Amino acid sequence: MAIRASIEALPEPGHAILRVSDLDAMPEGLALSIQRQQGPDTHLADDGWRRTEAWLIPAEVDRQGDVLEFHLGPEICDRLAGIATIRLRVKEPDIGVVGTTVVAWPPMLTSGAAGSSGTYDDTVRLRRMQAAAPAEPAPEPLPPPFEPPKPAPDLHALRDPGRFDDLFQEPERSGFRNWAIVVITLLIVGGAAYAAYDYFKLNPQDVVATAPPPAAPGEPPRKSVRDTVAEYLATKPPPNPEAMLAKGRDFLKAGDTASAFLVFRPAAEAGNTGAQLELATFYDPLTQPARGGFTPEGARAADWYERAALAGVAEAQRKLGLLFAKGGAGLAADTAKARTWLQQAAAQNDADAKKALDALPK
Repeated sequence: MAIRASIEALPEPGHAILRVSDLDAMPEGLALSIQRQQGPDTHLADDGWRRTEAWLIPAEVDRQGDVLEFHLGPEICDRLAGIATIRLRVKEPDIGVVGTTVVAWPPMLTSGAAGSSGTYDDTVRLRRMQAAAPAEPAPEPLPPPFEPPKPAPDLHALRDPGRFDDLFQEPERSGFRNWAIVVITLLIVGGAAYAAYDYFKLNPQDVVATAPPPAAPGEPPRKSVRDTVAEYLATKPPPNPEAMLAKGRDFLKAGDTASAFLVFRPAAEAGNTGAQLELATFYDPLTQPARGGFTPEGARAADWYERAALAGVAEAQRKLGLLFAKGGAGLAADTAKARTWLQQAAAQNDADAKKALDALPK
């Protein structure tokens, strides 16, 4: 069941109030599941981050009219520092999950009582790698310790030196054959080299044609993709999510998929459903044609589709349903989930979702 949620940071560091509406449940015993997108360990537990889902019971939950207020302390707030959005699930005892949503986590002061979140950002990590100092060259190996030369072994004639007929003995066939091969090879290589020299001496235009064209004098160096996007994001006033969505689509029309991705991502993390939908297509194995240079990842595509789908975007619901129907790129097919999302899209008169729903196995 889709719910609405917001988070208010309190003046006391490491404390916040999570307000949940559209949830008809008793406050007693409610548990929270908090999931982030970064890192291998994505589920928050009482002792840190885990790979498997964990449930947290806040110390205090109150109802104020139609709103449930969850009081969160440092064991949750400190570990979420630096995270833009989280996926939130609410579970009621003896019933199960009664609500799910994606909510933006606000910046707030941490208390230091709990460990940091340990999150990372792809862009920051790549920039750090580019800005890293060049590795020092490996030291040259030390020369081996000096050893005095060994005395040359005595040479003994294999034949009697007094017999002059030994000078006219036929050499062994193997040695003669090896020398013959070497002489023939040298003749072939030398002849080819002379022919090449003679050809290019008579045809100098061929040498000029194969040389790389010189750089145009005075031409300014081209900006990298990241520099272009960084300049756009640093404009004043800073672009809002709607403007970033439009700019990303302009980059797509121009064929610059890398710049489009870097603009869509902060807009998607800010909660813009259009950007979430666009970002999901970069990872969707069903996107045809695939957006250049991006490796399909079914789980990531499903996650970004789900954020927009939970907000009621019919196109995201349909694409998420189709993705679950076929699976791919590490995501297992799930007919039940596919049917659920396609039904929601079809309820909004999405014709393609209705066709896909009819094609699902009964």
